[in-house]
Amino acid sequence: AAVMTQDSIDAWWAAFAAKADNLDALFTRKAKWDLPRWMHEHLGAVHPKLFWEFGRAVHESGHRLVITPESRHYLRPLVNEILRRAPDIDGWEFYPYRLAEDLEATKLTVVGRTGGDITDTRFQAEIGAFHRIDLLFVSPRYSPEDQQSLNDVFVATEMLLGEQRLDKWIGAIEVARYLPAEHVHAQPIEKLKAGVDFLVSEIQHGLPETPYHKLPEDTEWTMWKLEPDEADDYPAQSDMFVGKSMNEELWKNAHTSVPFDSVRYSRFGETFCYVKIDGSQGLDEEKFSDKGEIEDALDDALRQADVGCFIGGGTGLRYSYIDLALTDVDRGAAIVKQVLRNGNINKRSWLLFYDADYEARWIGIWDDTPPPPLPEFE
Repeated sequence: AAVMTQDSIDAWWAAFAAKADNLDALFTRKAKWDLPRWMHEHLGAVHPKLFWEFGRAVHESGHRLVITPESRHYLRPLVNEILRRAPDIDGWEFYPYRLAEDLEATKLTVVGRTGGDITDTRFQAEIGAFHRIDLLFVSPRYSPEDQQSLNDVFVATEMLLGEQRLDKWIGAIEVARYLPAEHVHAQPIEKLKAGVDFLVSEIQHGLPETPYHKLPEDTEWTMWKLEPDEADDYPAQSDMFVGKSMNEELWKNAHTSVPFDSVRYSRFGETFCYVKIDGSQGLDEEKFSDKGEIEDALDDALRQADVGCFIGGGTGLRYSYIDLALTDVDRGAAIVKQVLRNGNINKRSWLLFYDADYEARWIGIWDDTPPPPLPEFE
């Protein structure tokens, strides 16, 4: 499947390179042809759920192309691979997120996409749950749950902040005619980016001052008891009945439907992931005596390599889970595989990821490890 994907990506870029002059002629109004149909035929052959947008180049004269999966975060690795394989084409820049724009461009885009007007819109921003920033937009024309105004401010938020900032940091987006009594004042919408940037820095300032594997040994842990439903199999950690973590907010985020992003929980580029082990056959052929011994072995090896540590985990109806913080996923994954192979862990064992962008990614502990149960994706 990976080879087929690479072939379709390369075919897309070959078609794009051959059409580059025609694209330039279209954007300079020297030619007319059906661009959406052409993009559907060629980029859609890579994946039908990818979206695209053309604009002016940022760093040089010319054009830019944005390829994005929008809310389908699990397709982000595919977009990254598409752009990694992009050829160097004179006059073209390629991006995985829609870029931030100025207020005037934002106003025009809102009019074009929704037919709305944000001229008199003001905003209030505050830090909400799971280290995300909640936004309230205010205008005499707005009323709560009015879909038109919600569409207007969503487009404006994406334009003023850029799609990446929106995806990773923004929580609730709401509208109102007036500010609630507990809010002191609202700011003009042109200050949205500065306001959000300030709160992002506040969140980052409150994150641990060292990587997780260098935190004090007396770090407080939290435990949970859950009541999962029985099923034939369990994607993610849906069978967990006991859990524990050294970061309560991180664990809760990872076990809700709110999209998780590691950047909101580490200053040091750590990726939060977990080992999933099928325990339905017991540990009879393994060298580990119990789950605690596996946790200790992984923690010791990762700490010794200065690449990560054990930060939590849990026990499920069928699977066992060991949460990890890794400063280098490639090195960390290699260590995890080696430790578990040395312990003769069973074939149905994987390294999986909490980040919404990587919820479809998995690393088998053995070369012949089968795919894990995964959530259903649109």
